[in-house]
Amino acid sequence: MDTSRGRDLAVNTAMALAALAVGLTSEQNVLYGSHDRPVALQVADIGLGVACVAGIWIWRRSHPVVFAVVAIAVGVVSTVAGGVGLICAFTVAEHRSWRTAVGISMLAAVSVVPALALYPVPHEDRSIFIGTLATFAVTGWGMFVRARRQLLDSMRRRLREAEQAATERAAAARRAERQRIAREMHDVLAHRLSLLAVHAGALEFHHGATAEEVTATAGIIRSNTHEALNELREVIDLLRESTPDAQRPQPTLADLPSLLAESTSAGLDVSCEISPQALEHVGSDPASTGRTIYRVVQEALTNVRKHAPQAHVRVEVHDVGDGVDVSIRNQPSPAVPVPAAPPGSGTGLAGLRERVALAGGRVDFQPTDDHGFRVHAWMPYAAQGQA
Repeated sequence: MDTSRGRDLAVNTAMALAALAVGLTSEQNVLYGSHDRPVALQVADIGLGVACVAGIWIWRRSHPVVFAVVAIAVGVVSTVAGGVGLICAFTVAEHRSWRTAVGISMLAAVSVVPALALYPVPHEDRSIFIGTLATFAVTGWGMFVRARRQLLDSMRRRLREAEQAATERAAAARRAERQRIAREMHDVLAHRLSLLAVHAGALEFHHGATAEEVTATAGIIRSNTHEALNELREVIDLLRESTPDAQRPQPTLADLPSLLAESTSAGLDVSCEISPQALEHVGSDPASTGRTIYRVVQEALTNVRKHAPQAHVRVEVHDVGDGVDVSIRNQPSPAVPVPAAPPGSGTGLAGLRERVALAGGRVDFQPTDDHGFRVHAWMPYAAQGQA
């Protein structure tokens, strides 16, 4: 037998004993009351009383209202069952609405009158008062138990909901942090490693390179390797939380010329036009607008080096009143032998779309009519979020 069933059995037993005690101590009790009652009535009194007391184990919880009505009716003719009505009034108040509980209590209180008419006792007014008071007292007790249980259930439910919400918030925070770290890893390494792949491929394909050219290319590879290691170290510091993100150097629109110079040194044909108004607004601003524009151009150039390394690329950054319009467009790459494109994660553009959306802007990618490709973004001057 489990704990709940054992507890229910103990409670039912205690209530049955209490009801039997009330019935046996009543002034109307058939066992020591008036002896002029018919034997059949005495037998019916005892039989019905025992049946009602037994019903406490069977029907009190499963059919509280029906059992209460029957027990109250039986209590009119059975002195032994007189206490069962109190138990039923308490049970209904504990498990049903207050309207039902009050109705059952009123029925139990009214039933005292015909019971006294059938089995008269001295001091009837006092008996009616005591019976009515006892009935509404146990009803109030049952309502209190019900309200307390509902309060505890509500508190437990709210606690579970709060724990679930906290778990979901923690999981969402972990996902957001992983996505942010993934964007940082992609931003700082994909560009640098694609440059390494381009320069290494140039050595592989340029068989007639002079010693000076090989040395210069090797120096560029070494320099970019050092830069990649430094940037990787910054990301690792971020993962270890040893360097606050606000203190980490962040690229801005003013750093765009150096980015274009790196791409040009890798053999990419790049032309750029930056309007003075846009540069004035976000040129050296480390907030999300300037940083996100830099990342948009960086990701676009990285993809051009992977997929169209011989194509001409046009970068345009213009002021459009309420923000900055960014366009990176490349022509189709000539069909000439080139080194194999380095493998990519396939998440660069998706991550870029997330970054731009977080900064309050929008971005789209589409092929052009001349079989090239264009990345177009708009960023607000007053950033609406943080990347």
